[in-house]
Amino acid sequence: MRRYLVIFFLTMPLFCISQTKLNFSQADSLTYQLYLKGDWKKLISLSKDLAVQNIESKLIRQRVGYAYFVTGDYFSARNQYEKAYEFDHSDDVSNEMIYYSNLYSGSINTRFSAGNLSQSSLTKLGIVKYNPVESVDAEFNLKTNQTVTRSDQMYYRFGIKTDLGYRLSVYQAYSYYNQTISNVVTQQPEYQALLKYTISPVWHVKAAYHHLFTNVGNVNYPQNLGFLAMYSQLNRFNFEVNTSILSSSLSTTNQFGFHAGAILPGMYRIYLNSAVIGIYENAAFRTIFAETAGLKCTKNLWAEGNLTLGNLKNYNSNDALYVFNSADPSLFRTGFSLIYYLGKHLTIIGNFTFDQQENSSVTINKYYYQYSYSGGLKWKL
Repeated sequence: MRRYLVIFFLTMPLFCISQTKLNFSQADSLTYQLYLKGDWKKLISLSKDLAVQNIESKLIRQRVGYAYFVTGDYFSARNQYEKAYEFDHSDDVSNEMIYYSNLYSGSINTRFSAGNLSQSSLTKLGIVKYNPVESVDAEFNLKTNQTVTRSDQMYYRFGIKTDLGYRLSVYQAYSYYNQTISNVVTQQPEYQALLKYTISPVWHVKAAYHHLFTNVGNVNYPQNLGFLAMYSQLNRFNFEVNTSILSSSLSTTNQFGFHAGAILPGMYRIYLNSAVIGIYENAAFRTIFAETAGLKCTKNLWAEGNLTLGNLKNYNSNDALYVFNSADPSLFRTGFSLIYYLGKHLTIIGNFTFDQQENSSVTINKYYYQYSYSGGLKWKL
């Protein structure tokens, strides 16, 4: 009988948490009871009252962090475990859950947080500091149009990512593009190397070199592209400033960009990314605006839409991976992608894009439409 009375008096405040001030012992007991019961909603609600009353401990933060984690709010979970970590820098539980919260939220700090794990945790999770083949990917793209002087365009790419430590990685890609315009064949093998370095959990730097072996007919027009960016991720928000220079024997193109994005709270994990890009070329300046929006449709399926406005002549995107240097520039571009995660290792991507092109060979009826179909695979080893 006495045991039931004790349980009754311990759980009675659950029904009036928001109206009652708690001491530390009561808060510790209540959070533990809710944790054992798996009542994540009440535990999260209680944690907000405890924050107002300035009641916290490592264990309380860990219990609340787990409540957020199992309900899919990985950003709030990471925040709780980071605060738990401040109480005990040697605690493997907090470090492991920070790593998992970054992993499941898609944070660029995943590898950085892995570097804080103990050797026993690294061994248990199968994480290594150096990984020569972290992942490989492939893409194929076909562009069609109804213009008799322009053939369909074909593009393919193979890439490999290497982890050089917990802060540094390199991605290398080989790609190939071709099209026939007025019976003249354009062929363009390409090579890109992209370095990413984590300065701190907040600041990251990216640098890329992209060489294009452009051949039009029997004439070579090699092009070199250098890219540099500073990137910041603050909880659900991210910001980036970047600059690049594309040079060839014909022209030099300077590009500057500012990107900002956010992941909205909720079960659909809606995210928005906006970019304003300035291009200076041939003593003229022009502006490009790009918008991307995506959401989580099911557990493994994501959908994404994008829109790009402006003259895309010699424009580059996706960390200088794609260079829009075809003879006919796009003036309007929109598309839709589906990303499916097939287990832990394989990602399948499908995309459709619509472009309005400007025919550079004529002065009337200059505009035509282009339809792009692409598919890709990424295998994480």
